[in-house]
Amino acid sequence: MADGNRPDVARDDPARQLQIYRAMFEQCCDAIVLQDHAGFLSCNPDTLLLFRVPDTATFATLQPADLSPPNQADGRPSSEAAAARLEEAMSQGTACFEWCSRTWDGVDFSVEVSLSRVDLEEGPLVQAVVRDISDRKEGEAALRSREQELAEAQRIAHLGSWISDFRTDEIRWSDEVYRILGLNREEWGASHELFMAAVHPSDREKVQAALETSFQGERYELDHRIICPDGEVRTVHERGYTELNADGKPQRLFGTMQDITEQRRLEDSLRRLAAILDSTPDIVAMHDGDGTMLYLNATGRRFAGLPERSSQDLWQPKTGWDRSDLPPETESLEGALRWAHPPWVAEKILNEGLPIAWEEGSWRGETVALDGEGKEVPVSQVLIVHRDDAGEMDQVSTILGDISARRDLEDQLRRETALSESILASLPGIFYVLDGQGHLIQWNDRMEAVTGLSYEELDGLDALALVPPEERRRVAKAIAKTFSEGSAVVESKLLTVEGDAPYLFNGLRVELNGQFSLLGVGLDIAKQKKLERSLEREATTDSLTGISNRQRFDTEMEHALARHARYGTQTALAMIDLDHFKPVNDTYGHDVGDQTLVDLTKRLAEEIREPDFLARWGGEEFVVLLPETGPSEAFRMAERLRRRIEVEPFPGVGALTISLGITNFQSGDTPNTLLKRVDTALYEAKRAGRNRVVVNGEDSGA
Repeated sequence: MADGNRPDVARDDPARQLQIYRAMFEQCCDAIVLQDHAGFLSCNPDTLLLFRVPDTATFATLQPADLSPPNQADGRPSSEAAAARLEEAMSQGTACFEWCSRTWDGVDFSVEVSLSRVDLEEGPLVQAVVRDISDRKEGEAALRSREQELAEAQRIAHLGSWISDFRTDEIRWSDEVYRILGLNREEWGASHELFMAAVHPSDREKVQAALETSFQGERYELDHRIICPDGEVRTVHERGYTELNADGKPQRLFGTMQDITEQRRLEDSLRRLAAILDSTPDIVAMHDGDGTMLYLNATGRRFAGLPERSSQDLWQPKTGWDRSDLPPETESLEGALRWAHPPWVAEKILNEGLPIAWEEGSWRGETVALDGEGKEVPVSQVLIVHRDDAGEMDQVSTILGDISARRDLEDQLRRETALSESILASLPGIFYVLDGQGHLIQWNDRMEAVTGLSYEELDGLDALALVPPEERRRVAKAIAKTFSEGSAVVESKLLTVEGDAPYLFNGLRVELNGQFSLLGVGLDIAKQKKLERSLEREATTDSLTGISNRQRFDTEMEHALARHARYGTQTALAMIDLDHFKPVNDTYGHDVGDQTLVDLTKRLAEEIREPDFLARWGGEEFVVLLPETGPSEAFRMAERLRRRIEVEPFPGVGALTISLGITNFQSGDTPNTLLKRVDTALYEAKRAGRNRVVVNGEDSGA
């Protein structure tokens, strides 16, 4: 015994060496394959598991291209690429590379391959060691995706980040910092001196003071201006803090920079709007979508006996409208109405005015308001309901005019009311005024910023020149409608400095200086449109199978019932249940169960017709709407589905069956009656032994 524990076996014993090699070959955690120019010769057990091949005899009949997709990532056919790699290993001795593989049952995955030439008496062979790197590839892809998402989020938020590492004397800026500063990363690099040179001279002292404060361990936050290389002045909001070591010395300085130029312009516009509304003799109030009063102008404050405030104090950059001194009754729309009006007037507005405004967008009437001393004052009142893109109430505005002493100024009152309405309806957005020929005669700063056109270029410009050619006919009709009917709303693309952008334009005919003009506002609805599409997709799609969910099916069924009621078209409904699905989950796990449902969905989708509508009802239940389908045709369709599932085993699970209930639409059907009938049919199919179709309670047999 060489060491007292194992027999002394000669190291050059061929039989022993073969035994050791066979054990290593069969027990290795990686897939090992032997091959020559003719194809695969042998493989270890892990190879069969990796490629899901049932046995070595089957594996020996395959070629490398049989376990690969048609083409590799570089576009070359897999057969050609495999031959080249084999030849490389034969000629050079080794070859290492990444490869796109495919299991025997058709699932693609990424592997790392190491080829080694083995020289035998009968000729050279190639040994391939194959390792699954799908998880690593997915991790790398996820990391790249997260980096892209972060950069995109910073771009959308106009928020950049930076780090100054005092230990390595290195400064790193994100892409958005360069964009905000108007600098090119490759051309300018990053340095403290470059940043301070971009800071507005009047703000450099306070910026430097903030940085030095952070060196003491305090966080800093400030707004300041920067000057871009092209001379543009922008406003940024900075936050930062310094990481100190145990000795209190600065190690790294972290910071963020957000471009708030547009926000500041909007805030200035809102303050200017408040100043305009404060100067009007009418009472103007605005409420949010929940009914809370956000703003009451100076006339309204004087009328109600509230302390007057400067328009500069009504809007706070961080919190929005400041309503701290408004009465608690104004926290709801109903409370505000009962605070501002006698009981009978509040009831009239709640029961008449608001419902009309909700349906039609606005309501006008003569009412009575209570002043600060409780005195009733006759007023003309306008209620305006602004909706968001989803149709929900976004804002309610009200305008009150004292008509007891101003009967002779009604024309002026209408002009001011119309102006106030258009301004209120456009927060925030593009303001403009068109003359009778549709030419620009007045606009706000936002118009120039969005279009990139100067004052001289916009002055007298035909408004149709601001929209793409394909939109001009429709926009021209909306302008004409505004002048003829008083108002119009149109959705159109606008030519902006960043390309075409969807806008919602609202036009109102007003009389200015004795001439009719169009007072309009345009709102950028690109984000809302994108959000609508995303929410609609998420709300109507089943996350596991990718087909429509129950909510989407309910909508489709309502439409189908409406068509049936109107045209009498034959329509059928099938409800499908995967038999004995719980044991699948219990035996193989929920991951296998989920994949089984995905495979079932694919098979069902392949069997139904183009106009048929498939949805996941819930769990292992599915529903199919079959338009233009009578009872016999619906039964044949259901039988085809049943047979397809019955004869084709599921990977890793084996044979499964489905039960189906079928019913046809009948006169007077509602969703409840239809679903109850088809559910009863499905119940009968399962009660009768499963793997069968039941039509309106009549068992067809398996």
